[in-house]
Amino acid sequence: MTGHILGWLTVLSVSGLLGLMALALDHGPGLGIGDGALRTIGRVYFALLLGAPLFVYPFAWRAGLPAAARIFLSLLPGFLWWLTEIPVRLHWHSVPEALWLVGSPLNLAHLYLSLVAVVLADLGCRTGAAIGGRGLGFRGKPTLAVAAGIALGPVLVLGSIQPFLNGYQALFQRDLLPMPASFPGPLPAGSAVRANPAERPPNLVFILSDDHRWDFAGYEGHPFIETPSLDRLAAEGVRFSRGYVTSSLCSPSRASFLTGTYPHRHGVWNNFTPWSDENRTFLEYLSQAGYATAFVGKWHMPGKLPDLRGVDHFVTFTHVGGQGVYEWCPLVVNGREEASRTRYIATELTDRALAWLDTNQDRPFALYLSHKSVHSDFTPDEPERDRYAEASVELPPGTHPWSVMTDAQYAHLNLRPLGDSVRRYAAAVTSLDREIGRVLDYLAAHGLEENTVVLYTSDNGYLWGEHGLVDKRWAYEESIRVPFLLRYPASGHVPGTSRDALIANVDVAPTLLDLAGLAVPERMQGRSLTPLLRDPGASVRDALFYAYYDEPPYPAPSVQAVVTPRYKYVKYDGRPAQLFDLEADPGEQTNRAAGNAPLAAALAERLHALGDEAAR
Repeated sequence: MTGHILGWLTVLSVSGLLGLMALALDHGPGLGIGDGALRTIGRVYFALLLGAPLFVYPFAWRAGLPAAARIFLSLLPGFLWWLTEIPVRLHWHSVPEALWLVGSPLNLAHLYLSLVAVVLADLGCRTGAAIGGRGLGFRGKPTLAVAAGIALGPVLVLGSIQPFLNGYQALFQRDLLPMPASFPGPLPAGSAVRANPAERPPNLVFILSDDHRWDFAGYEGHPFIETPSLDRLAAEGVRFSRGYVTSSLCSPSRASFLTGTYPHRHGVWNNFTPWSDENRTFLEYLSQAGYATAFVGKWHMPGKLPDLRGVDHFVTFTHVGGQGVYEWCPLVVNGREEASRTRYIATELTDRALAWLDTNQDRPFALYLSHKSVHSDFTPDEPERDRYAEASVELPPGTHPWSVMTDAQYAHLNLRPLGDSVRRYAAAVTSLDREIGRVLDYLAAHGLEENTVVLYTSDNGYLWGEHGLVDKRWAYEESIRVPFLLRYPASGHVPGTSRDALIANVDVAPTLLDLAGLAVPERMQGRSLTPLLRDPGASVRDALFYAYYDEPPYPAPSVQAVVTPRYKYVKYDGRPAQLFDLEADPGEQTNRAAGNAPLAAALAERLHALGDEAAR
């Protein structure tokens, strides 16, 4: 009996210690705990937490606790950690919705990994007991039952993902994610007519990165990141300092780049709603107008790979659900699987793009080069691997080195201290910058600079601890603001100039068509940016609409926002609205909605009108 009591007390004490460590991590800066101490606490905390069964189970074994109690206590720390998601969800969602979300397959995967650790611990204890001549201690039925569950675990988790998503949308998003009433379908013959067919139109090179937020670039004054190629593009072209995405998430943002429309028209609401082949991309218009066209790189939209009408050369990947991997990523080239010929993915995609350009200069060309970089897990190439290892990273106020693993953010599976992740992210940006430089050098070496449009941007930004958050999705500037550079010497723009007009990802398709001498289709909801190239004071809109549509299991609520030149108004599901003065408060630290009710009401009305406009 005494052994049982000591066993319970030991395990419960470990759980209590983990709780105190969690409090220190979340509130340490306010308590005066320094970053070095927090880093140590974090490493110990997550070593204990993630490895709990490996040391709790042997303690319980030695105390003589029954098998069921050993398993329960081994899983208890991870279970309590998992339950921290509930109050976070309740902050945004109703009780039924929150409970549904905490039961996501991703959480089941965490439980599955914990069960694997339990079985390993049990096998270790039984092996040690046998070596010591004490037998196996019990007949093993409970552990055998757990082992059977582990064998079926991957099947159950993977098999439950789609029913989980379908159930969530059916119960909680029935009126939120309607499919478009119609899609445009194939472009009728003769629709794409150039204004001056006798003149050779410009070549078009569109370079898209992943998760590259606007201020992680040398030309923006970042304290240590080096981006000489992007700096060169900014110095030779026009920098749009207020470039935004209309949804800060891979799939809907990418669909908006291609179609020039909001999700209400292209139907890709989040990373789980599929692309329809009945969508029409700007590449289809260019192809009909005589352009050679290529799509090289990350597609990453749900559903099967599309039949991209108007694309002569299609190089992409389906590996890891379309995310791909940074090294030796298998490719799909014009429908056929091929091995990567180069280790690093950004280099491989650039090689493929330049090889295509070698054989497609007899007519105007349009290259869509879509990089995996710099998506997690933020892997730089070998030359940049330790580029910023000694760089000083100043974390935002209110965060700590392990913010990526607290407040339910463990859904993002980032197991490094925050500062280390920022350094890797910055190094991956520099690796990408090197490959962008290869494209710029190629155009210069082949005499193509003057009549080639080069446009660089990203599908969304990234929060690195600002507002206590990591990842994207939220309507804060770090999440929805992206780098946006355009160089086209023949347009007559002044090199190295900047524009502060509000622009968005939906503007890319109409801009490229306009520069190619084609009429912008009425269906496109974006605006051509060509008036801004010569006129620094021009604008294409006085307000911008943003929306993110909840996609479990990620712990972010549905949100809509309106951004004006000075203000941002944010409307959440299940949370009071926010109003920020971006001039006086660029860090968005002070919510002025309660203190300025007339302005908040006016912006709420404008948000409603923009939402209706996007839905038409």
